[in-house]
Amino acid sequence: MTYRCAVRSRYFQVMSKPNELGHARLGMIVSKRLFARAVDRNRMRRLIRETFRLSANALPALDLVVRPSSQPGEGSLAEDLRVALVSAAAKCGKC
Repeated sequence: MTYRCAVRSRYFQVMSKPNELGHARLGMIVSKRLFARAVDRNRMRRLIRETFRLSANALPALDLVVRPSSQPGEGSLAEDLRVALVSAAAKCGKC
């Protein structure tokens, strides 16, 4: 699948592509390289799903793939991801 738009934030990379379904869909890539323990990978997946769920109403019909790009440090991961999702939607709308 070739993605039309990609946005990088401090901790995440969000790739997006328009779809014909009328609603946004989510895909995740959470690598073992960044999160060696399964507990940490699952926690990151839960965070991504919940942030998407809370932002889904504001997103257009896009296929979004979220990939953590670095180990999270201090700060709000959910807010960083929310901003990245909205930025990807805005950028893809302009393509």
